[in-house]
Amino acid sequence: MIFKRAVKILAIIFVFITIVTPLFSQRKFDIQGTGKQILDGEIIYLSYRNEGRYMLDSTFVKNNSFKFEGIIGNIPIRASLYRNQNPTHNYDFIYDRLSLYLEEGIISVQSMDSLNNARISGTAVNNTFQLLQERLALLEKERLSIKDPDYFSEEERKDTALVNKNRSLLEANYYKQFDVQLAFAKEFSNSYVSLDLVNNIARNNKYNHLAEEVFNLLSDSLLQLPKAAVTKESFLNKNKVRIGSIAPEFEMNDRFGRNIKLSNYKGKYLLLDFWASWCLPCRQEHPNLLVLCDDFKGANFDILSVSIDSKKDKWLNAIIEDGLIWSQISDLKASNGEVYLNYGISTIPCNFLLDPQGKVIAKDLKGQDLRDKIKEVVNIQANMH
Repeated sequence: MIFKRAVKILAIIFVFITIVTPLFSQRKFDIQGTGKQILDGEIIYLSYRNEGRYMLDSTFVKNNSFKFEGIIGNIPIRASLYRNQNPTHNYDFIYDRLSLYLEEGIISVQSMDSLNNARISGTAVNNTFQLLQERLALLEKERLSIKDPDYFSEEERKDTALVNKNRSLLEANYYKQFDVQLAFAKEFSNSYVSLDLVNNIARNNKYNHLAEEVFNLLSDSLLQLPKAAVTKESFLNKNKVRIGSIAPEFEMNDRFGRNIKLSNYKGKYLLLDFWASWCLPCRQEHPNLLVLCDDFKGANFDILSVSIDSKKDKWLNAIIEDGLIWSQISDLKASNGEVYLNYGISTIPCNFLLDPQGKVIAKDLKGQDLRDKIKEVVNIQANMH
């Protein structure tokens, strides 16, 4: 009897070890970097998050080389290298950095000049990641050739046509990168890089549905990982309010303390716009919304903006600074607001175009695309009367 009990206990222990060991096994990563113009005495910083903790390491360059070693778990971790700039400090511009993955094995970083132009190799995930960078290289070159209006001189800012043109070119470049990344993820459906790409793109309102399609094509082994569960939850949230569904009712106070209900706008086409005072892309879209107000003045169209600010003074100041003339509401609960959560929003700017019955007919349109859609539906309604 004692012998049988002992055997049973040993069997339980063996099963426990078999299950638990993979979860807690440790892997050693070894980064070996070289660069002819990465000079002796310079500092290279390595930053990443491991099991929820922010990790920062640094080393001095010696003989045009640097090295990092560390321990991580089974799952690759996205990390960044910075040259002479501690990432915990606030810089207006990071001039030399490199992304890579920490995983078991020797990770080689080789460059003829900067970290920006370094090649990564040596481990499976990093070999795939390097291939992705090569496919994105032309788009990155294109992006760098377009001057960001945020860095325009006072004189250049006066040229509103140039400002709008460059912003449009940068936005188009941004979305073209998503197209390349999704095609890559579809091709390399077994790579952790692909799961990372889809997880990132899933946050984008415009590309969320395309990211979900590629996500469902990833290998079963990737779909069992914790990051896949987070990504799947993101898709569920985003699909709470789909095109064709009725926008959920809500009520909130406007900036004057008056109670506003979504149903107050029944009978009109309504642009339901989510923004915040601290969101630069949101505020860059405000001039376009002001043009919409002017273009469709007197038409069966209105705008209702929901701010996800938490500080009333910053919200009100932004309304005044941007000259916003349509209804502005907020519960000042930031991303914890009931409406924000019920609409499945994860990034802003975000908007929903509703028809007179409160049905969602478009999502996340901006600029000319938004103007064209409103013109189309308003004209259709006008022709029906």
